[in-house]
Amino acid sequence: MVVALLIVVAIIVALAINISSNIKNYRELESEVFKKLNFFSWNVVSYFDEKVIVKSRQALEKYDGIKFFKENKEKLVRAKSIIKRKNEITNILCEFLSNNEYKKHSQYNRLVIQINTVIKNARAYRISVTYISSAGNNLGSKEISLSQYDINKFDRDPSLLMGKGEYNKFLKEQEKEVLNQKQHNYYERVNKLIDYANENRNLLFIKGSVEQLDNLIAKLFYRTVNSIKKIKNINSEEWDIIQAFIAQIEKEIKAVVDRNQKILKYYDSPAFLKIKETCEVLMSTQREFNEYIVDKVESISQLFGTRVIRNKTINEDKYQYIRPYKKTITPFTAEVSAAVFASAENNPLEYVIKNFYPNKNLYPEQIQKLHLLVEELATLKEAKHIIDNYKKEYQQYINDVPDYVMMEDTEGFYSRLGFANIDESMLTVEYTFSYTSGGGMAKREFTVPMTEENIVDLIKALEAKLTISAFTKEQRALMTNKLREFIKKRDNFTCCGCGNSIYTEPNLLLEIDHIIPVSKGGCTIEENLQTLCWKCNRAKSNKMKN
Repeated sequence: MVVALLIVVAIIVALAINISSNIKNYRELESEVFKKLNFFSWNVVSYFDEKVIVKSRQALEKYDGIKFFKENKEKLVRAKSIIKRKNEITNILCEFLSNNEYKKHSQYNRLVIQINTVIKNARAYRISVTYISSAGNNLGSKEISLSQYDINKFDRDPSLLMGKGEYNKFLKEQEKEVLNQKQHNYYERVNKLIDYANENRNLLFIKGSVEQLDNLIAKLFYRTVNSIKKIKNINSEEWDIIQAFIAQIEKEIKAVVDRNQKILKYYDSPAFLKIKETCEVLMSTQREFNEYIVDKVESISQLFGTRVIRNKTINEDKYQYIRPYKKTITPFTAEVSAAVFASAENNPLEYVIKNFYPNKNLYPEQIQKLHLLVEELATLKEAKHIIDNYKKEYQQYINDVPDYVMMEDTEGFYSRLGFANIDESMLTVEYTFSYTSGGGMAKREFTVPMTEENIVDLIKALEAKLTISAFTKEQRALMTNKLREFIKKRDNFTCCGCGNSIYTEPNLLLEIDHIIPVSKGGCTIEENLQTLCWKCNRAKSNKMKN
């Protein structure tokens, strides 16, 4: 009996020792795994994440996740954070189970059981709902489990947590957001075109290309910017109309740029360089004449500072949806009222004087400049005729030039060969009157170009406003075409300086010179006029400057 008892005791002691050893081994294994997983314990996640108490059996039965988050909307963010953390823990543990160095450990199976328990706890966001009576008795409970998918469902469909009024408000805000995004997308299309135009504007050289680009951008603003903002329906047919219009403007703008680039590519080609080399040899005798005409064009263009330019932004957008597009304009622009604008349209010359010639003390000097401008423009017209004759003589050396070059950039082509380019539009001052309504929605402009006819009328109008003494002092005959031809004929179309004439040099440019310069009181009368060739006139001008 005693022996049997001793055996039982020994077995119990052995079992206790074994259990103690197993527990120690497990604790050591667990400690190592905690370090590896960066856990403090297995309580990294809880089974229940929220607890709710209801006061009726019916409330218990009907309670679900939607009701919980309707009553506790602020906890949706917390729920997302918890389910995210649980998913991270699950991934860490699953990765550990699939790949670790402890699988042969004697206590590994016990460890796996513990890990699977944690994974089970981390599978969902859980809400414990308990029905407790008014007397404090626990009469029932249930568990609500929400997966990551269930939590995300509230983001996908926010209406699940909304009342009817709140849901209708949400729909309107959502429609507004979609509409704003569509408007933004269309504004971006317009902005890309503006950026493209701004980047390429200074690279355009074909005559009229810049103006064409400016007009296209102006049309783009007029037809899109305000229209986009006015559309209130995401499904409106106006979107398709605007889209088609933007696409058409984009096509036309790129056509303008491509046309310039195509011709510029030709100017860089060996074919054009060969023509240029040939013409440079032939033009050696005409180079001085071309330089003289270029100098004259530049000097005339400075009479009124017409090349002083400023940038004008098309469409000042107060909402700043649209980036600015800047076009170059002359400084002679008057912003006027609607009444003045209408009057100026009916009597432009009078209002040109009121707005751009306000100081009578400057009339004598301004009249003198206008006289000079008329005379020089007449000279340049003759020079242009002579240059055209030279171009005809060069035709035999200009072969195989693409038709598109001569059609699009004739003047530019000859200018690159060394011919002087006389573009009368560059010499013309344009006085602009502009009216903009108070709200900025209506804008009108018209220009008064200072053609030769308008300049003559302006001179007469300014002289008429001078006092009698000043008028007498400034009065002199105007250099008309009739007077120019009379002086040349009188002098037998021969230079009074060197004796050269059109009989010996058919393309000789003859100019009418004031023997006593106008600046020193000389008048435009027969006795004070003589015919000089351009070389002698140039020499006289240089001598007077010195």
